[in-house]
Amino acid sequence: MIIRISPQWQVTIPKAFRQRIGAARQMEARMEQAALVLRPVLAPSPDWVEQRFAAEGITREVLWEAMRVIEQRRRREVS
Repeated sequence: MIIRISPQWQVTIPKAFRQRIGAARQMEARMEQAALVLRPVLAPSPDWVEQRFAAEGITREVLWEAMRVIEQRRRREVS
């Protein structure tokens, strides 16, 4: 799909993509092999995530370790 870029370098995400993304209000953006990749941010902040999982006994340290492992896997997939 071709997406138009405004003179201010803004893009409009087509409705078909927005429906698949869901209710995300923020996107993580990065370059992978000369391609712009956008991923929805599903949690508004680390504090929100910590509060959400605290009732299940999951600590901030466990959450940070999980995010580190996920990021390592993601980087391996890209290379």
